[in-house]
Amino acid sequence: MKKLFKVLLLLLIPFVWAEEIEVSAKELIGDERRKLTQLKGNVEVKRAKDNLKADEAFIYLDSNNRPNKMQAIGNVRFWLTLQDGRRIEGRANEALYLPSNQEYQILGNAVVKEITKNNVVRGDKIIIRYKEGFINVLGNEEKPARLIFKLEKEPK
Repeated sequence: MKKLFKVLLLLLIPFVWAEEIEVSAKELIGDERRKLTQLKGNVEVKRAKDNLKADEAFIYLDSNNRPNKMQAIGNVRFWLTLQDGRRIEGRANEALYLPSNQEYQILGNAVVKEITKNNVVRGDKIIIRYKEGFINVLGNEEKPARLIFKLEKEPK
């Protein structure tokens, strides 16, 4: 039980800049030897105004037991507030979060939408760098990257 508590505590390290984080799932499996935590079934992660839902998630720890990668798989849906205050939402088959540079990689049938402006990007892989407000959309042979945006009328 003490080891499980230690693993759970380590889950919170990448979110030290957050006031509070709430993680829920049907099952949580902590494996200290493999440096891996697995969340299974109706996974939900909430932090401030940000939210992620998925079928399953994995948290990978480095040799110092600090999270170095988080992976969400299956029916991934998310809602994020970027550093500049813009709100985005999206969905994909898989999402990766790399805490070292606060980078999200949205993978497989990826769609990201800027909520207030109705701008939408679609691609096989979408990279979002949280701090920089950066987004990169990559397509593939069958489906090129797409951007759909609404032009606002200029005041007369």
